[in-house]
Amino acid sequence: MARSQHGVDSELLRALTSGDEARVEELLTRQGDGHSRMGGRVTSISVQVGAGTAGAAAPPRQWEAPIPSGLLGAKSTALHVVAGRGHARLARRVCELAPSLVATRDGCLDTPLHRAAKAGHREVAACLLPAMRAAGAGADAALLARNRLGATALYEAIRCGHAETVDLLATEAPELAAVTTDDGVSPLYLAAMTGSAGMVRALLRPSPDGTPSLASSAGPEGRTALHAAAAKSREIVQEILEWDQGPALLSKADSFGKTPLHYAVSHRQHGVLLLLLNAEASLERVPDNEGLFPVHVAAMMGNIRDIVVLVEGCPDYAELVDGQGRNFLHCAIEHGQENVVRFFCRNDRFVVLLNAMDYEGNTPLHLAVKYGHPRMVSSLLQTMSVEVGITNRDGITAADLAYSHLEPGLHYFLDPRAVVKNILYWTRAPVTLGAGGDHVLLHSRMSNTRPATDEGPKDIDGITATSTIASVLIATVTFAAAFTVPGGYVADDHPRSGTAVLARRFAFRAFVASDAMAFLCSIVATCFLVYGGAGQVPPGQRRFYQRSASGLLPPGAQLMVAAFAFGIHVILGEANRWLVTVVYVLALGAVLLCFPGIWAPFYLVKAIWRRAGWRGLVNVHRRPASLEEFFWLFITSFLFKNLMRPLFAVLISVTFLVSIALNIALPDY
Repeated sequence: MARSQHGVDSELLRALTSGDEARVEELLTRQGDGHSRMGGRVTSISVQVGAGTAGAAAPPRQWEAPIPSGLLGAKSTALHVVAGRGHARLARRVCELAPSLVATRDGCLDTPLHRAAKAGHREVAACLLPAMRAAGAGADAALLARNRLGATALYEAIRCGHAETVDLLATEAPELAAVTTDDGVSPLYLAAMTGSAGMVRALLRPSPDGTPSLASSAGPEGRTALHAAAAKSREIVQEILEWDQGPALLSKADSFGKTPLHYAVSHRQHGVLLLLLNAEASLERVPDNEGLFPVHVAAMMGNIRDIVVLVEGCPDYAELVDGQGRNFLHCAIEHGQENVVRFFCRNDRFVVLLNAMDYEGNTPLHLAVKYGHPRMVSSLLQTMSVEVGITNRDGITAADLAYSHLEPGLHYFLDPRAVVKNILYWTRAPVTLGAGGDHVLLHSRMSNTRPATDEGPKDIDGITATSTIASVLIATVTFAAAFTVPGGYVADDHPRSGTAVLARRFAFRAFVASDAMAFLCSIVATCFLVYGGAGQVPPGQRRFYQRSASGLLPPGAQLMVAAFAFGIHVILGEANRWLVTVVYVLALGAVLLCFPGIWAPFYLVKAIWRRAGWRGLVNVHRRPASLEEFFWLFITSFLFKNLMRPLFAVLISVTFLVSIALNIALPDY
């Protein structure tokens, strides 16, 4: 008979793999006859397919048909092969002829029952269980055996998601539910983690005689199955709570001090939260090791619905603070939950939280400024009950923090910290005398005084270099376009020789106007950048030049896009009317979407208006001492900045619409 490279009869291995019971019987009978002719006595089924011997040998006896108990590729026996392939009838026959094989273990320490459980072969497992029970001494040890992963057959069935096999094993061998892995993970915990209510129900099912389930609820890091269920499903939580040991798990905390309620909140399981609170209302007053209560976790997750439920059952919610003295509004701000802050600011019920201080003396406004959340700052400033002049333990106000966190000089206008700094300046939030030179710089740039200092932002050279390259490119392109006009020039032998052929067309005039304005914006910006980069220029003037240049570059780029669209219109003419419209639409999209400067932070208007009225919007809180002071105050106001930025975009958009209308209605115009 042919042998494989590991010494097994290849025909027999194929028959075992395919489940051909008749062929296996035939081959085994032939093998047995061979042994008889050689005078041999079959005692332990010794045909091997690998090195070594697996499991204990069968007691000496005569066999009707010897079965190979030798080792397959990974020290597997014939029963391992049959069990893994799901051949239930052949597995039953093997168990009848060689019952010792049910306890053998392969190289991974898997028993045949492990193999059947992994593959989800319920019928094979049903054959193996009684055979293991009938094996006598050592049967229980084989049934409860753990493989190299520390898993029992039940654990493997759960891990592979075979619910029917789990149901069988939990019914026929309920003691398996009490065996954990080497890491202390129980089958019940794993079933809860997978979110399978059916497997959890099978594991917790009482025995037929009414004995409660023997299942262990242990999990890693001190967690229980209820922790895992709280993060998954209300149905699974309900199953565990109906278990006789379930209620005792409600207050169990893991190694981080978190209860199942913490997990329900952090995984947004609102139904589980209601179920747990209904079972044990005091859970909402249990903090974790960092002092975080469930309501803190809900605020960190931005879950307003959970916050409301938790607050309703806890009248002294304002007293629930973590290890740093922060209430849940502090936590919401620290984790960037803008919707939670806006909800608190609009609900008078939470007014007590708005000015609460942590152990460092920081109010929610302090933290919103510290972490650079302009929308949160705006929401807090819109709420008049928020006090902006409170100082923390270091004597610092929120405005002091804003000024200290942003260096003077050139900044991107949508930089969150720059926006926070500006809104506090426009509303004239109070600062302390110890605010430092940064606050003095901010006020001095709006007045006649310019403090003599060489301090500037660290990246100013990089900003200046990049802006200079962009402005020079725009100037070069627009200059060249001005003298290579679309449509060409009138020939010398015609009237008005040398002029543009299409000079009377609306699109051509719009092209010339936009190209000229783009060139002027870019060339002036280039000059300002040259002056702003010169070390001999006073710092106050340098900042003026740099800011002016940064304000001129976006309009220059927008106007260049407009000039391109108008030039395409002139070239295509009336013969490509719809193609011209498509070009205008694409160019309009580029102007509106690729230049964020036109999308001003209008959410600040309400806060500025409530805190400082129209004076805050125009940045004139007192009568200016001179016309120059009024000029500096106004050009740095919210109104001026956020009306000027979208100005050219609006003009270009209107001109595009007019051009499209004329192209359709009056193609020759």
